Amino acid sequence: MKAIRLILATVFGIAVTFGLFVLMYSLIESAQQAPDESEIRKIGDIWQTETEITDQLKEIKPEKPADPEEPPPDLPVDQQVAFDVSVDAISMAVPKVAGLKVGMGGGFSRDSDYIPLYVPQPRFPRRALERGIDGYAVVSVIITTVGGVRDPKMLEEYPTGMGFGRAALKAASKLKYNPRVVDGVAEEVPDVKYKFSFIVED
Repeated sequence: MKAIRLILATVFGIAVTFGLFVLMYSLIESAQQAPDESEIRKIGDIWQTETEITDQLKEIKPEKPADPEEPPPDLPVDQQVAFDVSVDAISMAVPKVAGLKVGMGGGFSRDSDYIPLYVPQPRFPRRALERGIDGYAVVSVIITTVGGVRDPKMLEEYPTGMGFGRAALKAASKLKYNPRVVDGVAEEVPDVKYKFSFIVED
């Protein structure tokens, strides 16, 4: 029984080996044959004209800025400044602060033609206010051609060391006058004196 099985297995193995050998031989033969070109179709060449490729960039122009507003013309130095104000309408009284009175003293007759149109309220020195001390300060200014003042200088203060002179100088820089006009031309007026009085009211 074993001998029969061995014979059958040997025969089957030989048959399989022979079949594989035939298959390999056929594959090798087919690989060596020239390819069949009967069904190959040639595609025609695509012809294009020669063109130069360039970047097409759109030029962007900035928007035109708006025209600037024209600044007002400068006021000429020699331009006459006229104040069309009634003399009766000008109040020479200095604004009052509760318990204080600040005013202009007399004694400056040579400057009487230069009464200020505007007198700022000076600050009463704290040291003098706390001690209830009255005082005054005399300043000298130059009236400009447009009615302002420049170069304020303290000429006198009493009592000294209380701060009356410093307060008067700060206020004097804001004085406003009607400028002096000679033959239609405004002129500066030097050495115009003004007296600030500081009085503590009871």
